[in-house]
This record gives sequence, C-alpha cells and structure tokens, in this order.
Amino acid sequence: MMKVVTGTLVALALVAGPALAQTTTPATGEAAVAAKFKTADKNGNGSLDGAELDTYKADLAKIDTDKDGKISMAEFSAASKSGVVK
Repeated sequence: MMKVVTGTLVALALVAGPALAQTTTPATGEAAVAAKFKTADKNGNGSLDGAELDTYKADLAKIDTDKDGKISMAEFSAASKSGVVK
C-alpha cells in the first residue's frame, strides 16, 4: 500500500511541478510592462509624449483612450494586455 501512495505522490509532483512554476509570463507581467514604460518615458514625467510617442504612433489612436495626445501608464498597461503594445 505504501508503494502505491508514494508512487502516486511522485507522479502528481512530476505533473504539477511545471504548472506551478509558471505563475506569470515575463512578457505580459505587470513588472515587465512597468519596466518597458519606464524605459520609453525618457524624461520621467509619467507619460509618453513628444518624441517618446514615435515608437507607438501607428497605434496611438488605440492606445491613447482619453485622446489627450499622451500615453499614460494605465493606457500603456491596458494596451499591453490587449496586445496592441508588444
């Protein structure tokens, strides 16, 4: 009986291990999005504006949801989650 229980526990650990190890995807994790935004925000004012927008001009209408001509961290994060910003 002990061999059956031990064998079952080992099998469960082997199956569950990889699934438990993958809690977030680095490319879509909040920390990765924040780091990408911080890198793009060259002047550190908390929004992407002026020349900082050049990379995102093609999709600006989709990203700039409040239509103020800037990209906030919230807009950047939402666009990342929806796949507009990669």
